[in-house]
Amino acid sequence: MAIRIITDSASDLPADKAKLRRVTKIPMSIHFGPASYFDGETLSCDVFYQLLTAGQHHPTTSQPTPEAFLQVFSAARDAGDSVVCILLSSELSGTYQSAFIARQMCEYDEIYLVDSLSATGGMQILINYACKLRDSGLDAAGIAAELERLKERIRIFAVVDTLEYLRKGGRLSAAQAAIGTVSRLKPIIAVREGKVAVASKAFGIGAATKSLLKLLAANPVDDVFPSYFLYSSTPEKKEELIPLLRQQNLLPSRLHDCQIGATIGTHVGPGAFGFAYIARN
Repeated sequence: MAIRIITDSASDLPADKAKLRRVTKIPMSIHFGPASYFDGETLSCDVFYQLLTAGQHHPTTSQPTPEAFLQVFSAARDAGDSVVCILLSSELSGTYQSAFIARQMCEYDEIYLVDSLSATGGMQILINYACKLRDSGLDAAGIAAELERLKERIRIFAVVDTLEYLRKGGRLSAAQAAIGTVSRLKPIIAVREGKVAVASKAFGIGAATKSLLKLLAANPVDDVFPSYFLYSSTPEKKEELIPLLRQQNLLPSRLHDCQIGATIGTHVGPGAFGFAYIARN
């Protein structure tokens, strides 16, 4: 009996890494007006941000259908394999609900759903750990239990250029987003208990960067696990941040890049950057 690890495209796991780690990725749908795409399959990050900033249509997202999950669940059942399915936070999407419905339809006990309460690089941390545990010989139930424990320690902090995209996507109320309309005010957001919250705010990108570093200092990185530099459309920000992180002894020893894809990029917009990591106990 093999263990199949499944996720959705909000994890932003690149296709080559998914293939290498034997992870199946179910895509979200992205809609620009009448045009629809599959995140990461028929819509690349570069094209997505071009369409996002063109301004003709604001994108919307839709979760995979239960049928999309049922297809992969049924294939695992028929092969006698177990499934560990790591999903975008149920507070941000109905993806977990689609998978839950599919599991009921499949009528197979060896399907374990993990609500990541996270997104993008935070999900990748769980996926990486799941693959490591699978390859070490742990069974699916044990993997799911370990992920449930670890997910409480995921931290995501990011600077966004504006809260307008989160407001348009319904992830923040108009009142919450109003603070981001002030000229030069740069919000720092966090994912807390699966929800997006404003963790801090600062005038100008320099002050916002300092606030981001303060949050990292207050929530130290556990270097046992990989960390991710998150960015939507500005990968060069990493080179600006590394000397500051090193100077303050905050530079993770296992820092990787993670471009925020269309599913999450719809809500954070271009110019966002930050970190996803496991905090120390």
